[in-house]
Amino acid sequence: MYLNLLKKIEPSKSMFMSKLAGLLFPGFFLLATTGCVTDGIPLIGLPSAPPPPKESFVLGADGGVLDKPVDPASPEGKLAGAKELFRNKEYSKAEKIFHRLADDKKNPLTAEEGTYYEAECLRLQGYYPKAADTYVKLLKNFERTAFREQAVQHMYDIANYWLDDTREQMRETKEYRDGKRWFVTPRFLSFDKTKPLIDREGRAIEKLEQVRWNDISGPLADKALFLAGSVKFFNEDYREADHYFTQLVERHSNSELAPQAVELAIISKHMSTGGSDYDGRKVAEARQMVHSALQNFPVLAEKKKDFLSRQLVGITFQQAEKDFKMAEFYKRTGHPGSAYFYYELVRRRYPNTKFAEESDKRMAELKTKAEKEHGYLPGGPDQPREQAPLVPEVAPAPKPLDRSVEEGPAPVQTQQGLPPHPDAKPVKDAKSVPMPKPLD
Repeated sequence: MYLNLLKKIEPSKSMFMSKLAGLLFPGFFLLATTGCVTDGIPLIGLPSAPPPPKESFVLGADGGVLDKPVDPASPEGKLAGAKELFRNKEYSKAEKIFHRLADDKKNPLTAEEGTYYEAECLRLQGYYPKAADTYVKLLKNFERTAFREQAVQHMYDIANYWLDDTREQMRETKEYRDGKRWFVTPRFLSFDKTKPLIDREGRAIEKLEQVRWNDISGPLADKALFLAGSVKFFNEDYREADHYFTQLVERHSNSELAPQAVELAIISKHMSTGGSDYDGRKVAEARQMVHSALQNFPVLAEKKKDFLSRQLVGITFQQAEKDFKMAEFYKRTGHPGSAYFYYELVRRRYPNTKFAEESDKRMAELKTKAEKEHGYLPGGPDQPREQAPLVPEVAPAPKPLDRSVEEGPAPVQTQQGLPPHPDAKPVKDAKSVPMPKPLD
């Protein structure tokens, strides 16, 4: 009996599964189709936007007056409905519609507004990382967008907000160095939706860079450079800090932050060298920056006179040490002439220093060897000076002037050895040949 019952259940079960599959297949097909098909389906498509308000006339996306009201199903109609949701502070619903419009490459005018308002919805909901990336997308895809100023300002505000934790860390570090606290609280992760999960400082500097490049001569470029340089300076990345501060001084010399940037740039250049054993170009740049500060920033030169003087002393000491070590290298490797030359260089460039005194002693020791090697003292008054021979440039002979234009066409000459063409008659007088008339 049970076997007969099971035989009756099995066909009915298989029939039920086949019918269920037939019902589910169209549903999955709808989910796999484009958004335009599923926009009006609840729980699948976009949220329904209220109809746009009725007006006496309607402006199109290009600013022109439309003769007919906007179709709610058109991109312009969807944009107007999403803006109505935005005005009603329903940012979550409006953001989905704006996102769909932003991806519509066939309608760039509505895509531009959709991208901006999508970023605005994300920002007003507190999703700052996504909002900042969407602002960057707007500036990248629409280089001449009308929303550039607003997008750059919001990106700067977001990056500045992300650096609040860095400011707190700076305060704690100062208290730790003063002995007022035992440790500095590490801040590696952020579980707040308004901040990136990791690498908060890196993301902030990235946005400040984008602010600078998209507003290179605007009011936020100098502030973005100063913030980025300050973060790098705090983290003791002096080479990157020098890059940001130097850019601020060179490109925004009239900024109110320029004097402070000059001071920090000098320190960064001096600290990024690694000592006298390494490349000395940054030290030379620091010296030029000090002279620039004394000439171009009189207020800074007056307030920070002692600081600039100390920096010049430190720069001079490091450059003297570098040249003295170069002389020691040539002396050690058996090149007395080259060593004597560098000792003389140190003695002349950096007088009244301990390296100049040591150079005098070394020069006295190497004088005989250097003179024997070269026959004269390198760098001394007896060193012969070779002058390159001055070869006068001979101008090429002038080419004979082509007077065919003035004199008219030359007469036709018959070739010897060949019979002349019956129609070719020699011309005796060139003036008898008629000249072509000029074009009117």
